[in-house]
Amino acid sequence: MSDNGDERLDRFFAAARNARMDTSALEEHFETRLMARLRERRKEGIPWYALMWRMVPVFTVLVVLIAVYSISYKPLSPGDLFAAISSGQEEYLAQNVLTGE
Repeated sequence: MSDNGDERLDRFFAAARNARMDTSALEEHFETRLMARLRERRKEGIPWYALMWRMVPVFTVLVVLIAVYSISYKPLSPGDLFAAISSGQEEYLAQNVLTGE
């Protein structure tokens, strides 16, 4: 009984492998449908991430210009690292200590 079932299954699978699917309905007017879909997507507009990728060269040029300017422009820097934050503070603190404020 099981041999007969296995034989029937083998014949069924062989027939399924040999059968060709009819894809003519899907192939018909494929290019027309594809072009219509592309046309509809173009009407939607450019997504924000595509616009962002188009702006990358502009930002790259800006970064390069800023880097070149910062390398070429070297202001005279004092030897004291804390000069920028403490300039004039000593006199102010001494005056406050002496006056008691």
